[in-house]
Amino acid sequence: MSLLDDIIDGATDDSVSTSNLLRKVQVVAHRLGADDILKWVQRELNGYPDPEDLPPYRRVTVNVMGTWAGPMQSRLRQPLSPGQMPEDAASVLFSVSLGASLAEMEELASDASEQELGVPWDTTHVIAYNQWVEEGVVPFIEHYGLFSANRIVTRGVLRGVIDAARNTALGFALDLQATAPEAGTSGGPTMAEAPVAQVVNNYYSTHIDGDGNQVAQGENIRQRSKVVKGDLSALLKAAEEVGLDAEGNAELARVVLADATERPSKIRSFLSRVREGAFQIGTGVTAEVAATQLSELIAAFQG
Repeated sequence: MSLLDDIIDGATDDSVSTSNLLRKVQVVAHRLGADDILKWVQRELNGYPDPEDLPPYRRVTVNVMGTWAGPMQSRLRQPLSPGQMPEDAASVLFSVSLGASLAEMEELASDASEQELGVPWDTTHVIAYNQWVEEGVVPFIEHYGLFSANRIVTRGVLRGVIDAARNTALGFALDLQATAPEAGTSGGPTMAEAPVAQVVNNYYSTHIDGDGNQVAQGENIRQRSKVVKGDLSALLKAAEEVGLDAEGNAELARVVLADATERPSKIRSFLSRVREGAFQIGTGVTAEVAATQLSELIAAFQG
């Protein structure tokens, strides 16, 4: 069993932490000489000191809870809305950049306490919001002024970021395995080989340094097709674009909607059947490439 197989199997095994999974990716990246992937793994494991290095999945839109001050020193808490505030301001005030290490995020995400996690607005942001209140462009509470505001980071948000890193590792291993099955072994293929370099560089620029989900329409062609968490119709449409026939699409719907305890094994079985040619795939794409792209789509659907 290769190291790539370990990563692929580990990504669908809840008993394997995402931190441990990425350490295996680190070994593969080191043996390949894939510096960009290696830096990404190290930042995921150790944290991102520079917000500019954050991949798109670590920049998330969140809800904001405001504390309002009113008559007789009263306080009210109420969610805020971007209302008619400038779009560039809303993108800052209602989003959070999460640069903590995976280990920290995994610990916070597993915390069963009721404590609310959040990132407060700067005082200047509170002043700006109150100015928009005076201008009548944002929601407000009569006779109250905004005293403070907190971006709420739920444990679900943290789990979503952790899963995104996990899915990124899975997609990387699947794409690499489709081109160079021996990649990651001692003395195996490296970035000096053009096909390996192309797969690694394309994956990095598309899934780590860029945004969106990419769906292959052929061996050397990629078309943008967006699949978001829980959107079954978008998943099936994208699978159809890959070339999966109606029978395969029906089976895909069944496995992704299966009971959570059975879903990982059903997904693995489905992808194996795709690779073995159990379903008809459209022209211009091999069964192996189709299986790789379907795995990425399923990961995006699961969030």
